[in-house]
Amino acid sequence: MVTIWTPDLSPFSGPKYLMLADAIAAAIARGELEAGARLPPQRQLADKLGVTVGTVTRAYDEGRRRGQLEARVGSGTYVRGNERPMPVVPMGGPLAMDGAMAPLGPQGQMMSEALQALAADANCLYQCLPYPQENGLAHQRLRFIDWLAVQGLVVTDQQLLLTCGGQHGLSLALEALCQSGDTVLTEGMSFPGIRMACERQGLKAVGLAMDEQGLLPDALEAACRQYRPRVLYLTANLQNPSCATLPLARRQRILALCRQFDVRIIEDDVQFVDPAIKPPAFFTLAPDITVFVSSFSKRYSGAMRVGFMLFDSALYQRLLFCLRASVWTVSPLQLELVSRWLADGQMQRLEAWLGEEMRARRRLADSILGEGLLQGDPSSFNCWLVLPEPWRAADFARATLEQGVKVRTGEDYAVGRFAVPQGVRLSISQPAGHAQLAEALGVLKKLLDQGPGLTQAIV
Repeated sequence: MVTIWTPDLSPFSGPKYLMLADAIAAAIARGELEAGARLPPQRQLADKLGVTVGTVTRAYDEGRRRGQLEARVGSGTYVRGNERPMPVVPMGGPLAMDGAMAPLGPQGQMMSEALQALAADANCLYQCLPYPQENGLAHQRLRFIDWLAVQGLVVTDQQLLLTCGGQHGLSLALEALCQSGDTVLTEGMSFPGIRMACERQGLKAVGLAMDEQGLLPDALEAACRQYRPRVLYLTANLQNPSCATLPLARRQRILALCRQFDVRIIEDDVQFVDPAIKPPAFFTLAPDITVFVSSFSKRYSGAMRVGFMLFDSALYQRLLFCLRASVWTVSPLQLELVSRWLADGQMQRLEAWLGEEMRARRRLADSILGEGLLQGDPSSFNCWLVLPEPWRAADFARATLEQGVKVRTGEDYAVGRFAVPQGVRLSISQPAGHAQLAEALGVLKKLLDQGPGLTQAIV
């Protein structure tokens, strides 16, 4: 009697078809299903698991979408072999988890279709060739404004500036709001780009205390009294690297303090957040004192150097001057591609795919490392792992690197002498596929179970 391979779905959660797809991915990662192995016929596996044939069909389709399975006409579904190389080896190596970059899926097809459509639109091409007199062409700006309104960010033409990515937006905001020698407050662990921008402009960055929900208002109040800062820079949603999201009550308390001490807010919103669960932005709550900075590097890919800023209209001329002094303008060709994706719904469909893909990766991570260990929204590119004693973050990162897995410690994001917690940031979005992610997570799991051992001791 032939034994039918039957996975155990109990470690997984979510819709049944995704549980099965995750179980297949885990079995491939463990070597239980080898390259070239034939999966059971859909009806037989459905009977074994007590699910519908449609559930198995969707699971197999999901496996093909992830690049793990292939269908052979008249033969069945098989685990893909290694004869086809992965299209992209992530920066840092196949097991790297140190860079928060969008996993690749529909982006290539989006680019191909957009370039073909643009090539056939001679009138638009010629509009995009000269230096634009404004910040983007009129129809491009209108598409951005319409898309932002759907996101709940209602702005006028004088409240929008298009930039060459998020880092460019941060630099422009600091230049417009600060003078050399001013103090900029940040979270104690913060995006390294803000430290670089402050250093380049002669600004003093001061890191503030945080907890599992983000910036502490009491620390903000004390720093306002001590430093008389010009600006507060923060990431309210999925803070980098802690993955904390500020609750609404704390946002309102921070806003009250900023008004009391006449502090402007630079809100960094580049991290991908599933639109269905995104809290109200600081810009929505207080547009008169907030400069909102975002980009498409996480929504699409880092190659698309297009970002945007939202602000009080009184700042428009100053920010436009800063943009002209830095890059003069943003490429109309890049803006045209993004604006078309915003107008025809492709960007929204990509975001839906990213949310589904990241939730599948998070389920895989939870199944390998254990439920409850990772902090951060299930759709986030990053997770924060609080290390169990006696692990120290630097030792853990060194041990993972020796086995080919790169992670980031809190020290990489420390502002000034801020005392960082013993944890690491895992970018589960970075590995090219689920098999590579499972392999990297397996290394982490083994180290967590073993502990640092005597090899980490100093005599």
